[in-house]
Parts: sequence; C-alpha cells; structure tokens
Amino acid sequence: MSWKTFLNKLLCRPCVFCEIVQGNTLDRVIFQDKDMVAFYDIKPAAETHILIIPVVHIESVKTIRPSDHDLILRMKAKALDLLKEHGHQPENCRLGFHVPPFNTVDHLHLHVLGGEFKTALRSAKYEIGKKWYMDLSQLLSNLEQKMRP
Repeated sequence: MSWKTFLNKLLCRPCVFCEIVQGNTLDRVIFQDKDMVAFYDIKPAAETHILIIPVVHIESVKTIRPSDHDLILRMKAKALDLLKEHGHQPENCRLGFHVPPFNTVDHLHLHVLGGEFKTALRSAKYEIGKKWYMDLSQLLSNLEQKMRP
C-alpha cells in the first residue's frame, strides 16, 4: 500500500476514481460497463486525454495480478475504439500507466493519449521507457510472463 493510499484510508477519504465508478461525477464519463469506466482527464496533457479505470479497485501496476490480464485486454480494446471515435490513428497514440510513486491516484488508470501534446513537459510525463511510465504493451507482457508455468 502506498503512503497516499494509507493516508487516505487513515483520514477516511474515498478514492476519487471509486467515486466516479459509483456515479458521483458523471459529467466527464464517456463510457461505462460492468468492468470499466472511461472519462476525460480533468487536466488533459494532449488533444485527447481519456482515462480508463477498472470498476474493481486495483491500486496500481505494481499490485495487478495475472488474473486481471483479460480486463486489461478489454481496456485496451475500448481505448483503441475511443481513439478512433476521436479521429486518431491508434498507432500514433500512447496508451500506458504511471508507475508508483509517480501516479497521482492510487486506482489503476490507463492513459489514452491522442493528438498533439499541450507542452513538451506534458509529453515527457508520458514518455515510453521512463521509470515513471509503463506502456500498456509492457504491462501485458509482464502479466503474460507471470501466467507462464
């Protein structure tokens, strides 16, 4: 458990993303089903910046389990659909997760980024291969390795 999660639990603060799952802030939600919710990032880093979160509370890429592999694949499929709906070619976009302690909310969330970044600094925050950001394909590869006997 991260220090942020510990502090929020100690102070009885609800997870902001769990609040969204429960329907308390529907204004930014663009998709929801039994497994995931997609909504616009409150501080977009790019032309299109959508977050996709699982309905079940998974803290981060560090706590995800191999049994979550299918959920991550469904999140990827929805991300690709949303990018196309927003007029982006998925191969020119970024899909990934911030790695603790570099994440701001301790609820797994997939960043779906399409189009131009607002600034170079914002682009660097989502740079593939850096210790603070894990590309979706890397997470899937890590899970698949854990699934092998």
